[in-house]
Amino acid sequence: KNLDEMASGVGVSDDCVTVFNDLKLKHNINYIIYKMNDKMTEINVLEQGAKGASYDEFVGKLPDDSCRYGVFDVEYTDPKTGGQRNKIVFYHWAPDSCKVREKMIYASSKDELKKRLVGVATEVQASDKGDVEMTVVVERVVRV
Repeated sequence: KNLDEMASGVGVSDDCVTVFNDLKLKHNINYIIYKMNDKMTEINVLEQGAKGASYDEFVGKLPDDSCRYGVFDVEYTDPKTGGQRNKIVFYHWAPDSCKVREKMIYASSKDELKKRLVGVATEVQASDKGDVEMTVVVERVVRV
């Protein structure tokens, strides 16, 4: 076991990477929602958003009382060139009402998942829907 895995003891299912690569290379899905299993020992794919699925749909899947990880293929207009761009954004969703233990496990396990998702441009840490508004996310992506 590598040190990162030992830090939280949480594994990452192979699906997490396979589905991410589909999003990145095939562009056949717009988003992925990841969730820990009930024992908090493994990160799994919970849902995938079909090509063309909206950002509002993605945000709507983030629960008010439970943590999630997410990935969204953000399409935006480059302010310098006016051209359309895509960047893959990783989300660490941890609402304030989430249980402390769950928050801690998600926080300590995040890098174990993220380092396997090669091609993520930036990360958004969010605790409420205001943190994930598209304008906020695009501001962040443009700086990358």
